[in-house]
Amino acid sequence: MPDRPGITDSIAARQNSATAVCEIFGFPREDWAMFARWAAGPMTPRDEEALFQYVDLKIAERCWKPTDDLLSDLIDLEVDGVELTADEIQRFVASLVGAAVF
Repeated sequence: MPDRPGITDSIAARQNSATAVCEIFGFPREDWAMFARWAAGPMTPRDEEALFQYVDLKIAERCWKPTDDLLSDLIDLEVDGVELTADEIQRFVASLVGAAVF
């Protein structure tokens, strides 16, 4: 892809934003490369499932032991007494990673 710098720059920007997303959600640094790969291109159904499973696991961890990050905040969020569902949180994370999962 060296002959198409705009494409390469776009991929790098999505990967960098995925790193920022991982940081605000409190995901471990060793998992950031996985998110950068997902952000680099179209996600396959297998990638989408892996992302959702990952977020499910992190939701379970934060329910057991909340931390000072956006994921814990989303779990605690209530609007008119209604909490976000795990599916809504998964889709929110996916949208920030840049995955078209809707």
